Amino acid sequence: MADLALLDSPSLAALVPPALLAGLRSVGTSVAYADGALVQARGDASPGLSIVREGGVQIGNPGLDGSFVMTSVLGPGHCFGEMTLFGNLPRTHDAVAMGATVIDHVSPAAYERFAAVNPALTRAMLGMMARRLYAMLEFADDLRRLPLKVQLAKLLLGMARAGRVEATQEELGARLGVSRVAIGTALAALEAAGLARRRYGGVDVPDIAALQCWIERRAMLAPV
Repeated sequence: MADLALLDSPSLAALVPPALLAGLRSVGTSVAYADGALVQARGDASPGLSIVREGGVQIGNPGLDGSFVMTSVLGPGHCFGEMTLFGNLPRTHDAVAMGATVIDHVSPAAYERFAAVNPALTRAMLGMMARRLYAMLEFADDLRRLPLKVQLAKLLLGMARAGRVEATQEELGARLGVSRVAIGTALAALEAAGLARRRYGGVDVPDIAALQCWIERRAMLAPV
């Protein structure tokens, strides 16, 4: 099984020294957003890097049928927009503020000037992008091969902090693109195996090692 630490998208703050991140923020423009405000929309063409300073951002896409599939939730120190920065590509997802949120937006020109004298920044950015691509490739293969309860188990393992996952069943369903009912059924199977325990607003994982072993026994690919 893949190293699940690699599947948990790292923050930029975890990859660069604090002084370097502070310097990058200083060349950007800070913008405050109210809870629920749209930070960016799918198809937006304006390039640049966005760094969450305070609050959080929900990344996902609404479908034409009104459904919403959430890709990730980013908190302080995380960034997004790197594909627009390096590839001059349009935005692929909506980004919506979660609570009062402040984001530092760095233009391509400002990034290039700063990175020219701080080459460690671009090395960290490329490492972060590689890990995100790795996670997406693993996730795409999981969708084709694994039953939902195993997909959910991997998601819980990646999200768990000190044995707790702070996400509702609706939010877990949005991450996997399925209904709350489907998530409830999958969680019931994990509960019956003693691997998860539902609670209000989240899920407890009583034994991380046991959950990882359970997933490994159901892996459909050789480990990497």
